[in-house]
This record gives sequence, structure tokens and C-alpha cells, in this order.
Amino acid sequence: MSINGLCRVEIGLLGPFSLRVDDREVQSEAWKSKKALTLLKYLASRHGQKASSDALIELLWPDQLDVYSQRNLHTAVWFARRILPAPNGAKGESPLRYSHGSYWLELEESCVDTILFESHARKSRQLETSNPEMALFHCEAALKVYRDDFLSDEVYEDWTIPYREEYREVYFQVVVRAAELLIRQRGDFNEAVQLCRTTLKRDPYREELYHAALKALISGRRFVEAVNLYKQYVQMLQDEFGLEPSPAIVDLISKMKEGLDEASPVPKAPGGAYVCSRTVLRSFFETEQRRLQRTGNHFSALVIGNSEAGEQKFLQVFAVLQSLLRHSDVICHYAPTMIVVFLPATGAFGARIVSAKIQETLEQKFGSTAPFSFLILSSEELDVLQKEWSAIANT
Repeated sequence: MSINGLCRVEIGLLGPFSLRVDDREVQSEAWKSKKALTLLKYLASRHGQKASSDALIELLWPDQLDVYSQRNLHTAVWFARRILPAPNGAKGESPLRYSHGSYWLELEESCVDTILFESHARKSRQLETSNPEMALFHCEAALKVYRDDFLSDEVYEDWTIPYREEYREVYFQVVVRAAELLIRQRGDFNEAVQLCRTTLKRDPYREELYHAALKALISGRRFVEAVNLYKQYVQMLQDEFGLEPSPAIVDLISKMKEGLDEASPVPKAPGGAYVCSRTVLRSFFETEQRRLQRTGNHFSALVIGNSEAGEQKFLQVFAVLQSLLRHSDVICHYAPTMIVVFLPATGAFGARIVSAKIQETLEQKFGSTAPFSFLILSSEELDVLQKEWSAIANT
């Protein structure tokens, strides 16, 4: 498939490698030198960044660093340039450039699929709030470009692994964003479900895909399918990792079972954090500590107190904080004058930002005459978190 009909040279790195010259596929038999092909793939992946001769020699001949290596590199470059035409015909300069001991590939951004994919993904993120329809357009364009994982025919080449992992993460983010926009912007619940189910075949453990699929099923009032998918997800988590589902997904199913917003064709959960009991909060902490061991994704908690405020004022504080926080956060009125906010997928830095936002809001609402205490606990300092949480859990 052509990336851009205006490009003389089109390079595809998402999926098996592909090269089109003047809109014709260059077959693998045309490459007399496999080293030249690897050279082209590597330079194309770097988006025009320069690579030194030494770095290329280390990549192509890691075990043969001898006096002939520079000559071998020149030969590989010569073979690659024979395949790549100059943008402006025979008199133009080859897109494989050299200067001061470094090589790079100079092509229009729209002629390399990874650059095009990143551009669409970035625009979809930037426009998600201000222009959701255009954001969805860019999501769909990005998904069309993503044929498969980065150089899926080179899975055993070490240098490809970081690129493959990076583009997979961006791909999953685009899928979730597209599903959310299909639900909110177009009300196309079926397409959102199908997109998530298809993507789950790539990664059956991706939690955010289950969340988006469940939201689409519930919004489309396909409640039986939602329950079945939820059971499948819970069983998979338990069998594979011994984990419980995330608070956000539990909240979705709980709201559905309670029949909230049944009169609306697009059910929406109330804003703010998920409210839970002390017992459920303790369960969340245990689950997230096990999840941390598996994924390395950190979590945090804020312990907010004020012994002088009184229980009635704390109820007002609780209501303010619940509406202020994210859907994925968890809040618990843990004691008469203590509130615990659980922040999944949030490190210490993020927790400090949330804490500052909360303090500012409380001062605006209740004034600075009754200051609140804030304790930030983060799994980045796991020993401290476990010690402090053990003391709190026993109160």
C-alpha cells in the first residue's frame, strides 16, 4: 500500500519492511547486499538523525572491527544508493547523505510510515478536547498506517526492540483514544467494541482495552456481553497474575448493575473518583502491590487529615475532593477526620501535583484558617509506604 503517492521513495517500517520506488515495490531479490538493506532500515528508523560511521560498523559488523570495516561500510552504502533514486532525478543528490563522518537518510516526513504514524497520533492527542471529530480522523489515519509491529520480520534484531515497544505503546494509546471518541463523538458503539476486540488479539492483557470495550458495550446497552467480557477479564487476571480488576473497571460494572443512567442512550458514570469502604481500599493496596511486582507501574496515596475540622466539615471536604479527582482514582472516608485518596498509575511527582491542586482547592473552599495535613505515600519508596500504610490500616 502506498503511503504517499507524491514520494519517489516510500519506506514502511510498521510491519514487514517495505520499499517502494516510483510507486513500485522493490522486491527483496533486488538487494545484493543484506548489510545495505539493514543500513537502510536503521537510518530510516532514526528520522533523519545522523549516525556515525563507527556506530554503523558496530551495528553491521559487531564481531569484525578490523581495517576492512570502513571499506565494507562504503560498499553497503554504495549498494543502498543504487536502489534509492535521487528526489530530483539523475542529477539530484541521493537521499542517503554523508557529511563529516556521519550518514543519514533525508526524505520527506510523509514518505516514512513511522513518522506519519507519530504525526497522526500526536495530532489526535492534541485535538482530542478542542476538535474531537478531527482527533478521531487522525486516530483512524494512524491505525491505517500501522500495518503491524515495527519491523515484524526482524524480531530477533536487538536494535529493533526499543522501537517496537515504543510504537506498540503509541498504537494502544491511539486505539483507546479512538474507541473513546467513537463512543462520545459518533455514538458508534459497535465499531468501538470491534476495534477493542481486534486489538486485544495483539495483547490480551491490556487493561485499558477491556475498559474501553466495556464502556462501549454498556453505552450500547449490550449488558449481557459486557458481563461476559468482564468475567473473562477477571478470570484471566486471576489465572495469569493472581490480581483483582482495577477500581475503574469494577466501577463500570457496578454502575451498570445498579442500573444508573438506564434512561440515557449513552450511559455516563458520575464525575469524580470511585468511592469505596475501608475494606475495599485495603484490597486495592494489596492488589496494586502485586501489580507493581509484575508491571513496575507505581501508585501513590494521599492521606488528608484535620483533627480540628470536625466530622461534618470533613463530609463537605470529602464531597469536594470526590468530584475533583479522576474517574480512575479511589477515595475513602477512612476515619471521622481522615480521608485517603488512592492514585493508581501515579508516581511521587504526580502525587505531589495532585496534592498541591487539592490544597489549593481546599483553601479556596474553606479558607486557610483550618489547615489540613497531607501525607504523600508512593510505591517509589515502597518500604516507607508499607510502614506508614500498616500504621494507618490498624487505626
